[in-house]
Amino acid sequence: MGVGFLARPLDYIECLFISAAQEPRESPLERNLIHSVESALAHVERRLSQGLSRWLVVAVNDQPGLDQLDEPNFCVAHFLEQVSARWMRNQVTMIADVGLSPYLASGHSVVLKEGLVDLEASYQAAIRLALRFADAGAHYVAPCLSLPDQTSRLGAALRSRDLVCGLMPYSTKFSSSLYGPYRSTVGSSLGFARKSYQFDFSDAEMALHQMDEDFKQGAEIAIVKPALPYLDVLQDACRRSRRPVAVYHVSGEYAMAMAAAKTGLLDPQAYFSEIHAAFARCGARYVIGYAADHFLHHVSD
Repeated sequence: MGVGFLARPLDYIECLFISAAQEPRESPLERNLIHSVESALAHVERRLSQGLSRWLVVAVNDQPGLDQLDEPNFCVAHFLEQVSARWMRNQVTMIADVGLSPYLASGHSVVLKEGLVDLEASYQAAIRLALRFADAGAHYVAPCLSLPDQTSRLGAALRSRDLVCGLMPYSTKFSSSLYGPYRSTVGSSLGFARKSYQFDFSDAEMALHQMDEDFKQGAEIAIVKPALPYLDVLQDACRRSRRPVAVYHVSGEYAMAMAAAKTGLLDPQAYFSEIHAAFARCGARYVIGYAADHFLHHVSD
């Protein structure tokens, strides 16, 4: 079992980008750095003092490749090990993103061979990531291959190694035009392309069925992604599940809001307060995103 998520009615999970660089640098997502391991640790310490304690950790790799998982100082694993050494498991919650796109030159979330998804190769690659992260101290791993057995396959692998780590899959991850800024941040070559193996945005029922299957396969929390165009899906997901549901306010949604704020056409604090209230009304337990500063300002008022 993973660490319990107990706090306010709606809790924030901040996306945290980490690279092997010695210094942090700007990312395409305003107010979100690509951290070094040391700057990420300092960031976590500061956020803890502000009342935030949950992160979704994503790798930014200058040279994609799964071989780096075997390196002792692989940035994400090294960060997770340092977190485990500094804080108790009930003080922080680290969710390691098990997406293949930062590790594959293709930028895809699955392994493709001759244009077709290689299921077994995709599962094995995700298992390598999940085992490395869980062994380093991740509290949850978040598979996002958009493949039907990702939860059961990773769960079986974790149990085979007696690793204590929860499963938090991207269950209803739609093929969307809203992932561009994230892809730019992690260096994906896909840009705004939609992925055929992710759920069609017109087929909510199939996505919800996958969430049901993920819970049957051992997921503790499910993720709906993106957020605002899918509030109906989010509400249905929360109504049909007794387990917690998180909603991911994705990079394109965040970037549009920040761009509008720069022109003076949008008050970002009012906007983020409003959409977080919408997520809570739908029944979401957690929101994942890039607007932690706004969220923390809201809950401190």
